[in-house]
Amino acid sequence: MEFHAFILCGPGKGLSPFSQQRSSGQPKALLPVANRPMIEGVLDWCEMAFFPKVTLIVNDDSEHQISLELDEYKRKLAAANKAKQTADESSPYTTDFSILNLETDFSGYVLYHLYKSGIHPYHNFVVLPCDFVTNLPPQVFIEAYRNKSDKDVGLLVHYRNTLDIEDKKTKIFPTNYTFYGESKDDDSTKLLDIYSAEDVEFHKTLKIRTQMTWRYPNTIISKKLLNSGIFFGSGDIFTIFAANPNRYTEAYFLCRPLTKIIRDLARRSWRHSKLQETIAFLIIPDIATFYRINNTPVLMEANRSVLQQQAIQKSQSGVLPAAREKNAANVGIDSLIGDNSVLGERTNVKMTVIGKNCKIGKRVRLTGSLVMDNVVIDDDVSLENCIVGSDVIIHSKSKLTNCNVEAMHEVVNGSHFKGETLLSLSLEGIVENGMETATSEEDSSGSDDESDDYDDDVEYDDNADGLFDY
Repeated sequence: MEFHAFILCGPGKGLSPFSQQRSSGQPKALLPVANRPMIEGVLDWCEMAFFPKVTLIVNDDSEHQISLELDEYKRKLAAANKAKQTADESSPYTTDFSILNLETDFSGYVLYHLYKSGIHPYHNFVVLPCDFVTNLPPQVFIEAYRNKSDKDVGLLVHYRNTLDIEDKKTKIFPTNYTFYGESKDDDSTKLLDIYSAEDVEFHKTLKIRTQMTWRYPNTIISKKLLNSGIFFGSGDIFTIFAANPNRYTEAYFLCRPLTKIIRDLARRSWRHSKLQETIAFLIIPDIATFYRINNTPVLMEANRSVLQQQAIQKSQSGVLPAAREKNAANVGIDSLIGDNSVLGERTNVKMTVIGKNCKIGKRVRLTGSLVMDNVVIDDDVSLENCIVGSDVIIHSKSKLTNCNVEAMHEVVNGSHFKGETLLSLSLEGIVENGMETATSEEDSSGSDDESDDYDDDVEYDDNADGLFDY
């Protein structure tokens, strides 16, 4: 069973001010995890899956940068494969990587593109986010898809948050009401319905359909499940689209996130008198590591997680910190320093990632932080639990705690900040002629197809990140 994989790469609303939501930011897929672009972890996962073809879906703003990164990844992969071939004289498996520019605001349009362009010669496809991290092999997901019922045209994957970073003041993870249950016909688990917390708040009620409870009397409703962004699909989905041309129009796909289209397909399991094609449902076991880097707290935690694993591996292998001179910088085994970065005397680095080409002054204390490329930090600076964007300058005697510093920002001498987001000066957000231009998804999404009695709810928000961050 072969798959064409599509990786959604986009601006990343939740990762502002480091993503392309700001003019100084970079594509979400290129934000660093332990000094590697996060997309590389997903590409490695696709290599493990032996997907014959992988397409990165980008927009105009990110196409050039991501294309360069993909070329570099393919170069390193070719070198690694050549080394393997030399070692064991076998021809390593290679994946066909490509870029597709798809300029739209909603991830549902990806399905429309596949519907119209076709996915031959592969009947099956998988849609992936560019931001997930897992130690669960792709074969586990593929086997779950392989074992689905013949009536299932797809498999949606959810997971439970296992990261201990929830903030009582600021909500980090979205709340959705996910309905799922076991089918009496084949004992497999089906996705039944999804509502966002915003939708429930809007209607002041949680809708539970009578038809659904009749067919699935043991339905489970969960508020703790999170969308993994991973969807395995069959070409049979497009047969459904073709059989209902009045419903599945281009306008339908243009104003819906992918999850809402999947939800509409899932409702087929109970909304009709006869059992229809529907969507299988998989929950990743809690014992496995899985999370999505779709906001800044998780970006920080992802880097820390890699550092912790690195420290454990070094300790188990007996690696000890190298001997240093009396006044030299102290870098813990739980830290990572990028190429060409220089640290001044008596600087202390603990549980911190420092990017490449950084200049760190004397007596600097970096604790639990992420410092991106080309950053300059003067003497006697203290950073704790901070994310510092690329090309930032932090002048001496500054102390930042729990702060995010946008790329190219300059922190003046002696600054003290706690829990702040420090933005660079720009023209973004300026009100023109006393009227602010509407840019929200709500203003541009249009309304539901009111001919469908089951689409009487508001647009499913699904984190409100448009095309790429569903």
